[in-house]
Amino acid sequence: MPGGGPDTRADVALLRGVLDSAPARVCVVSRDRRYIYVNREFAEFAQRPAEEILGMRTRDLVGEEVAGRLDPHGDRALAGEVVNIEGWIDYRRNGRRFIAWTFTPFRTAAGPMPGQHDAFILFMRDLTDQKLREEEAEANRTQLRAILEGIADGVNIVGPDARLVLANRGFLRMYGFPPQLGAAGTPLADFIRHRLRRAELRPEEDPCEPEEALVLRRVADIMTRPPGRLEETRPDGTVIELRTERLPDGTLVNTYSDLTLRRDAERARRASRDALRRNERLSAIASLLAGVAHEINNPLAVVAAQSLLLVEEAEGTEMAERAEKVRRAAERCGRIVASLLASARQKPPKRERVDLREAVATGLDLTAEVAREAGIEVATDIPPDLPGIRGDADQLAHLVGNLVGNARAALASMPPRADWRPRIQLRLRALRDAVELRVADNGPGIPAELRERVFDPFFTTKPDGEGTGVGLSLCRTIAKAHGGSICIEENPGGGAALVVRLPRPA
Repeated sequence: MPGGGPDTRADVALLRGVLDSAPARVCVVSRDRRYIYVNREFAEFAQRPAEEILGMRTRDLVGEEVAGRLDPHGDRALAGEVVNIEGWIDYRRNGRRFIAWTFTPFRTAAGPMPGQHDAFILFMRDLTDQKLREEEAEANRTQLRAILEGIADGVNIVGPDARLVLANRGFLRMYGFPPQLGAAGTPLADFIRHRLRRAELRPEEDPCEPEEALVLRRVADIMTRPPGRLEETRPDGTVIELRTERLPDGTLVNTYSDLTLRRDAERARRASRDALRRNERLSAIASLLAGVAHEINNPLAVVAAQSLLLVEEAEGTEMAERAEKVRRAAERCGRIVASLLASARQKPPKRERVDLREAVATGLDLTAEVAREAGIEVATDIPPDLPGIRGDADQLAHLVGNLVGNARAALASMPPRADWRPRIQLRLRALRDAVELRVADNGPGIPAELRERVFDPFFTTKPDGEGTGVGLSLCRTIAKAHGGSICIEENPGGGAALVVRLPRPA
């Protein structure tokens, strides 16, 4: 720096003190690329005394590579331009650093012609630590984005201004949002409008209310929602669990998990447990049936033997027909007991060709007459060209008797009315691949919530002492043993209709 009087030297000393205290490296470089001033920070970075640096060429201090990179910007400063650049650079002594440079034109007291400068001031701020932190933060953000995009769960972050900070593909996919809604800065209201336009309303929302009023209310609900968990069932049946965390500044961190498969698995486990309990009850029924059948068999054998003697003795008399009916009934009872024993021992039913018209007639022999005596009309609709099926005629007759008896008991529980006559309708019809038996009554009906439970063993709606709760359970067992099904349907005239479908032979 040029010398001068006492005041000038004081000013120079003050300027040097200020520059030496600055948290930046400062140097003045002449047109011929020699250092004519360096501050303390610069000298310490160069690891040389300032006196040694002054007069040295820049290339000698920083090397050809660094000088070659910076010289073009120095030329622009010598031409009067202020130049600001930043970037990574490799120093010979200090390694790789991130520097922000400012090249400022400077003219000494004995400078060149106007418009030209004989030096430039170079301000250097070392931003290496800051840049490394930024790069580490960006790397962490990139890693976080990669992790979030790779998980199946949905994630979004909503700022205190109700705008999206981040959303992963899992969240957009889970709710069917288009990709453009996932951009940072998207208002929360846009997501709500998208759902409203797909008619995804909450149960408490009025579809006639203006859209923007619904949007504002939902935004307020979401932004004030307390941390915690809640479940939402979407219109397609998907079950989503939402977990919300609130940061101190009001930012919401939301994660979404699809629980549909888990809920399906839980329902399957419950169904499996229920099936196990049903099997246990059926096993108990089998034991009961075996005991009952065994106890009935002994006196029944006596009845059957005596009926044969009675037929012989009544031959040629007016009692002959009645005796024959007793004999046939005893034989049928024997076959029913044998069928019960086969069910109890889990033996497959017989697979013989069965004329359902005859099986129905057999099942109606005892139950229909009892119903008529109680004032109940029993009507049948059986086509003459009904196809046969393969199965156990005695078991199917037992099924018909149970269904008609069950309908009779339901009608008997109804109080008499002048404008109502109790009626049971039994109808058979051929379907494309099955034969359908429908037993309907105009009684009290069966509530929807009980239409599966009535087939459970020992379940009954009758008063104590009036029912065992095994009749319909046995009907389902017989239907399934024949490869068919039984269900309860609405009866158009009121009451209940039990429908059995049995497969036709291939």
